[in-house]
Amino acid sequence: MLKQKLITFGIVSWVLFSAMNLLMSTQLVGLGHSFQMSTFVRSIIISLVLYALPMIWGALGHNSGYYVLAMVIIIYSFGLFNGIVTVMASSHAIFSIKAAVIFANFLVIVFNGYWMILAFRYRHWLDNKRDNDKLEEIKKMQQEKAKQNK
Repeated sequence: MLKQKLITFGIVSWVLFSAMNLLMSTQLVGLGHSFQMSTFVRSIIISLVLYALPMIWGALGHNSGYYVLAMVIIIYSFGLFNGIVTVMASSHAIFSIKAAVIFANFLVIVFNGYWMILAFRYRHWLDNKRDNDKLEEIKKMQQEKAKQNK
């Protein structure tokens, strides 16, 4: 269940990042640079690969994929924070547009934080499962020893 949520929310995180990337690239934000489709597409392809490969790796049963995905989400969250700072410092848009873009960036960062909470819960669940399996193994060994000693 948690694994499925991690993948689903990872996809949503990528979509939100891509939407913010598109928004920050438009003239609406007023950063003074022109929209270049080739740069935007390149950025989307790179982010898609960085998100998709760890998700696929994790879905195939290798939990290390989620660690890599966590690093990707953290790095892109810093990029979103940079977007907030850039809008506050460099945007020539009206105040309401600046506020909306800053708020949208903030919401995506919060969403990514929720993904991290889910990832920690999944890690905790894996730790408990491993510990319980080990405890059962120890109990079985003790029972077998007790049977042999009788």
